[in-house]
Formats: sequence, C-alpha cells, structure tokens
Amino acid sequence: MSSTSTSLSSHSGGESRELVLPDSPPPFSVVTEHWQNQLDIPKYNAEENYSFGEIYEEAMFKLIHKHLELDTHERFAYVGSNKGSLAEKIKEKFCLLQPMVNIFPGLIHYEETPGQKLLPFRISHVGAEEYFRQLSERLGKNDEAPFDKILLKDSVEHFTNPAETFVHIIRTMAPMGRLLIIHRPGPMSTLPMFTEAHKKFVAEDSEEPYAKIIKNLQSVHVDVKWEIETLPIVMPKVKWLSMLKEQFPPQMEAISRAQIATGIRELTEGMLKYQGEEVEFFDRLLFVTATHPLVENGFPSIQRCGALAHRPFPGISEMKYSLKITPDIHKMVEGIENRAKESSKVMH
Repeated sequence: MSSTSTSLSSHSGGESRELVLPDSPPPFSVVTEHWQNQLDIPKYNAEENYSFGEIYEEAMFKLIHKHLELDTHERFAYVGSNKGSLAEKIKEKFCLLQPMVNIFPGLIHYEETPGQKLLPFRISHVGAEEYFRQLSERLGKNDEAPFDKILLKDSVEHFTNPAETFVHIIRTMAPMGRLLIIHRPGPMSTLPMFTEAHKKFVAEDSEEPYAKIIKNLQSVHVDVKWEIETLPIVMPKVKWLSMLKEQFPPQMEAISRAQIATGIRELTEGMLKYQGEEVEFFDRLLFVTATHPLVENGFPSIQRCGALAHRPFPGISEMKYSLKITPDIHKMVEGIENRAKESSKVMH
C-alpha cells in the first residue's frame, strides 16, 4: 500500500511530524465504478444464452413426464416462445414418433416511454389464440381431436381471452388427452432479480393473478390438478447476467434495456457481489394439468396434486336423494317400525 506524507505542526512545541495517509485503495464509490467498468459479460450463442443448463433441463423433463405423461406414440403440441424453447429437446428426449406442432403463443408489442419504461400493447387473434380457435371451429362433431397432449410454457400471459382460448384448446384435445400449463408466478419467483424487475413481475401477477388460470379452466368444466415445483439452477454468474442482458427469461421482455443495465449493476454490487464464479439458485414454477372429466356427466375436480382423488362438489350436500322401496326393504322397514311401536308401549 503506497502512502502520502504530509506535515502537521504540534500545538505543544511547534515541532512538525509526518502524518501517513493511505492513497490506495480509492474510496468505495471509486472502487465500484472501476470494478463495474472492468465487468466483462461474455456473449453466448442463442441456444446456450436462453438455457438454464443441463441440470435444470433434466429436472424439467422429469416434471413434464410426471405431470403430462407424454408417450412416444402420442400427438403433441408445444406452445411457447422461441427464446428458451424446449420443443425440439422434448421431441428428442421423449422419442416422439408423431409429427410435433410448435405454436408461437402470441404477440405483445412494447413501446418505450420517455421515462425509459415499456408499455405493453397486446395484439389479439394471433399465435396460439387464433390457431386453436380456427382448428376448433373446423372440427366437426364426429371428427377426431388432433392432439393427445398439449404443453403451454410461459404462454398464458399472452392470451387476451384465456377462458375462451381454453375452450378451443380442450376441444382439440383427445378424450383421454391432457393439457399441461407451466407458469412462473411473479410473487413466488425465487430467481435473483433486481428490484425493478421484481416489482414489475409482482404487479403483473396482481393484475392477472396465477389463480385466475385455475378459475378459467374451472369455467371450461375440466378436471384440474396443480402443484408448485422447484427446479435447481447451477451456472456461471456472468452467464446469468448475460441472460438478463438479453431479456431472458421471457418476462424480462417487459423491462427496458436501460432498466436492465441499472439492474445488472444493482446485482453485481449487491447479492451477487461476494458470490464465486458459479451461482446456485432455484426456479419456482406452477404446473397445472387439465383433463376431460373422467366421469361422464360428473362434476369437474379442482385439486392440488397428491390430494384425494374424489372430493364432494361444493353444492352436492344440498341435493335430495330418493330410494325406491322394494318388497324386501319394505319388510325390514316395517319390522323396525313395529319394534319401535312395541317398545314405546312398554315405556308408557
């Protein structure tokens, strides 16, 4: 450590002595400015930059198998953004023999304001909404549904009319088919996000809460199961910063690049400052599965995965039951009544 010498006069004797003051390191603010300028965020290729890594994807495939039960011979439709799409990897992992349909979820155009914030403009009747509407309307009463399994990943927020879209999706699903929705609820997010992004995610889910997904499915009269799952993520710290810089995960597209640049600085000087080269965290996701009611003319079941399979419908307790009295039952009832009368006479 170098030092700077300065002389001070002594009040007692007038003698001067040297006071040694440190001139390095510079003040804290200068250190951070210098370190920020030296921060090198590499640019990854598209496939790597929009992937949470092999550990994450293997956990994701296991959960897809658990909730969707995708088989090799089944007709499969994948709805999701091009960024981080798992369509081709699912096709290879599950050895799908039938042609897979890959559908873009929709289009939200963001316009930047003078305050460097983005305002969303939803373009209706495009992507998955329009695709399933047209496909559903073309199906005749006796036509076979085209899909056995359907996966919606980070897609529901693109729908302008989710309830109506679910009607069309369920219409295109085989009688024993299954729909899986994978959604990242803002209030439950455990990703290391900066303050502005976290506020944005929570605010959006407050307007369109994740519970609304289940309510919209309930209005379609399907059996629904849901579960919160956590997936492990292990990656270099600079890769996570690079993903944020490229507006990934998809929710980051609602954050302006200026806000992201400020947010990256917040992370590097905050929660990620004292981390090593690699970081480990979890991604918390909502998995919702929907199927046609298993019992014809039965009530739809809405429950959490692992709960009891049969629960009474909310209004079923108010129903009146009637039982036809056969001669055998009539004899038993008549005998009970006679015994009751006799016991009553004895008491009196």
